Amino acid sequence: MNNKAYVKDIIGDKAVLSIKRECMCGGKENCDSKCFALQSDIIEITTDNLIKAKTGDYVEVEGKTSAVLVYSAIVFIMPIFSAFFLYFIVQAITENIILPYIISGVFFIFSLIFGSFLLNNKIKAKNNFKITKIL
Repeated sequence: MNNKAYVKDIIGDKAVLSIKRECMCGGKENCDSKCFALQSDIIEITTDNLIKAKTGDYVEVEGKTSAVLVYSAIVFIMPIFSAFFLYFIVQAITENIILPYIISGVFFIFSLIFGSFLLNNKIKAKNNFKITKIL
């Protein structure tokens, strides 16, 4: 996964990069996917500055595809499976009809929030990106 990033700051041998999230279409106006909300999000990461980029440069950043897929699975797939699992457990334990829906729904929302918070901190702590070239 390659992205264009802006070098915001240099701290020692590390570069602080600002990456603008983009849609699969690249933000074209005739796109029907309606993913314009993601285009305003900017991610800041710190990575090794092996090619000696300077503050203000635009660089190409390569992210590990496996890391992106694992993070996506944690955020999108795991909450669904865990909510279904919890629904069937609560349904087997209680005779109440509404309680499994409420508990699995609350757990689904909680796991989305917790998963995104955990991954945001993990992405910042782990260095899954590297600068490939200066643009």
